Amino acid sequence: MWCQRLAWLLRGSSGRGWLRSMVVAAARGYHTAPRSLRCAWQLHGDHLELRYGNTLMRLDFVWLRDHCRSASCYNAKTNQRSLDTASVDLAIRPQAVRVDESTLFLTWPDGHVTRYGLEWLVKNSYEGQKKQVMHPRILWNAEIYRQAQVPSVDCWSFLETDEGLKEFLQNFLLYGIAFVENVTPTKEDTEVLAERISIIRETIYGRMWYFTSDFSRGDTAYTKLALDRHTDTTYFQEPCGIQVFHCLKHEGTGGRTLLVDGFHAAEQVLRRAPEHFELLSRVPLKHEYVENVGGCHNHMIGVGPVLNVYPWNNELYLIRYNNYDRAVINTVPHDVVRRWYHAHRALTTELRRPENELWVKLKPGKALFVDNWRVLHGREAFTGYRQLCGCYLTRDDVLNTARLLGLQA
Repeated sequence: MWCQRLAWLLRGSSGRGWLRSMVVAAARGYHTAPRSLRCAWQLHGDHLELRYGNTLMRLDFVWLRDHCRSASCYNAKTNQRSLDTASVDLAIRPQAVRVDESTLFLTWPDGHVTRYGLEWLVKNSYEGQKKQVMHPRILWNAEIYRQAQVPSVDCWSFLETDEGLKEFLQNFLLYGIAFVENVTPTKEDTEVLAERISIIRETIYGRMWYFTSDFSRGDTAYTKLALDRHTDTTYFQEPCGIQVFHCLKHEGTGGRTLLVDGFHAAEQVLRRAPEHFELLSRVPLKHEYVENVGGCHNHMIGVGPVLNVYPWNNELYLIRYNNYDRAVINTVPHDVVRRWYHAHRALTTELRRPENELWVKLKPGKALFVDNWRVLHGREAFTGYRQLCGCYLTRDDVLNTARLLGLQA
């Protein structure tokens, strides 16, 4: 009812018609700014209801006091809160509220005045965040990616110019994969490349690793066998964010790299069977890595659902999919486990569709960066001697580099 009346108010005519709507609003407890602002508000027992543009926000009074950006409440130099949230009365209510062309003013019982830009409120309110995407992406299958003709970035441009680095990061953020060409095929040069965008994440595999088929580690990857699509380190509580691959040498046949956009596959599941998507995003599973080879002794367990989404806007941000390392399913009750298998099969079917498979032959000099939270990788079987080097990167540092270059990340 309130929204209907507000819509009527906002459709009011100019002149005396608008004056009449202002009188009606005041009589009923509604408050409006000039029509050009498309703004109206109403006080409730514990929150302020504010419409600005096309967004209807419900802003709790405690939230409004806690997020005050005044000099005494917020340090603009460090971008940190100064206000002690525990000192705010949980029953606080403003004594006065006013809105001008661009700003909301609230006067609190102790006389403190809080000011909020209306655009800032739209951007930072729950309702505003729910409409926004944290990380813009282009979902792809093999044909979509080929038609996009995403360019590789030259190594010199990547290392020496902000323009080359920004182009690379934009490709990586949008597609979850990006290539750098003309890299000297050594581990040392690959390390320099990786450090351009991030701190290298040292793991149980070391800092920079060589990758051959000598079975030096207790992992199928260290063989010549084909590897089905998967994400890495699902057995970490926080799977590694980015993986770097650089083929240094291959004297033989086969060994192409397989890439699949896991978010594209998950989107197809959501569209065709939303109940499967919901189950895969809700049921926690264990992934496990047990190793006793040579001097390497590890037993790692990571727990989380296959699909991980932000709860406020249902945006997918991480897929944890590795059939090799999935542990015993003992976190799912019997009345759910069969439904989970159906959901997992639906996702696997999408991931294995031939049209979703992008096959790439990695050659010396061409380095590949993979978003391990999004893109699954695998390989075909190979013959001969094949040596790769690579590393894992900390996701936060890659996104930090992107933001400093003005990209949304």
